[in-house]
Amino acid sequence: MPSKGYDPRLEALDEQICVLLQQRKEQFRHTLGFPTDETILEWAQKYGFNDLFLAMIFSLMRSEKYYESKVEPTGFRQCIPVLQTVEAGEQLYTVSYIRQYENASVVQLLIDWDVQQDATQHILGMLERECLGLFIDDHDECRNTGASGSDGHESNKFVVTPLIPDDIQGLDFVFTEYHDVFEGKSTRYTVTMHC
Repeated sequence: MPSKGYDPRLEALDEQICVLLQQRKEQFRHTLGFPTDETILEWAQKYGFNDLFLAMIFSLMRSEKYYESKVEPTGFRQCIPVLQTVEAGEQLYTVSYIRQYENASVVQLLIDWDVQQDATQHILGMLERECLGLFIDDHDECRNTGASGSDGHESNKFVVTPLIPDDIQGLDFVFTEYHDVFEGKSTRYTVTMHC
C-alpha cells in the first residue's frame, strides 16, 4: 500500500531508479567511487538539480553496504595455517591463519614495525590513520571489522563471505589502504600476499 501522499503513477519510474541502482552495484561492486565535483556540477546544471543534493545521493549509494545485514561468523570449524609475511616499507604484514566458520571466514592481518626507528613519525601517522580493505575475488565480500593495537603492532580482522576454500593455494590476498571507511579512494598503497 503506497504511503500517504504517494502518487501510484510514480511507481514505474521509482522502480526504474531501483533497476539502475542495482545495475550500478552489480557492474561496479568494488569501485563504487564518487563522481568528481566537476561532474556533479555539470549534471546539476544539465538536469536542474542542486549540486549538494546530487552529492548526497551519490554519498548514500557509497554507504549502501552499511545497511546490508552483516554476516556474523557462527559454527567454528577449523583454523587454516597461512604463515605468510610480506615486508613493505618499514612494516611487516603477516597473515598467520584463517578461521573457518560454517558461514564465513575470518582473516587476521598483523602489522608490525620498529617504533624505535622513528617514533615521532609513527605518532603523526596514527593521527592521520587510514583504513585497510581486503580483496580476494570479485565474488567475495570482505568487511573490515576493526583494528586494534599498541606500540609497534596492529591487528585488523576481515570477515569474508562466502567462505574461503579450505585449500588456499594459489589465492592472492590484496590489502589496500583507503582514505576512509567507504573504501572509495585508495591511497594507492597495497600489499599482496600470494599463497
